[in-house]
Amino acid sequence: MQDLLTAFGVVFVAELGDKTQLAAAGFATRYQARLVAAGVVVGYVAVSSISVLIGAVAGAAFPTRAVNIAAALVFIIVGFATLRAGDPDAGAPKPPGSGRAAVGVAGSIALAIVLAELGDKTMLATISLAASGETVATWIGATAGITSAGLLGVVFGDAIARRMPLQVVRLGAAALFLSIGLLVLTVELR
Repeated sequence: MQDLLTAFGVVFVAELGDKTQLAAAGFATRYQARLVAAGVVVGYVAVSSISVLIGAVAGAAFPTRAVNIAAALVFIIVGFATLRAGDPDAGAPKPPGSGRAAVGVAGSIALAIVLAELGDKTMLATISLAASGETVATWIGATAGITSAGLLGVVFGDAIARRMPLQVVRLGAAALFLSIGLLVLTVELR
């Protein structure tokens, strides 16, 4: 139980204010909160699973520079895609459309979360905890911690989208995605 609680606490605190929590908030200003939440949960479960597997089996990490550059480019593309629509309603949460459209939105968000988290401090913390602790307890705690922090971002982003003019939300979301992407890219290309 101690490994579970330790993993939850460490990962939750590490994720607060992290780029993927901010991205979850940004996605929630653009898409339906339930679709963003689904993508966030799937992405974080995948990242926690990968992290624990690496920690338990190999104790080694991915080449973080290449993964971080790829994640930065994804955020920059999403930022420009958010800006591209001149329509003031472009930042509004979109109806899911068909089942495929909803799955596409959630899947894209999950992929962005996975790419952004690979090699991140929360992944490295989870790897370290799994390498020295009980694997299943670490996975449960880390997954619960990172998902809780991410879902807080979704709630925050959805609240912003409901209370602000849509054009302001769209521009703010675009600025957030571009800032995250450019910041990560700048750090990695130094």
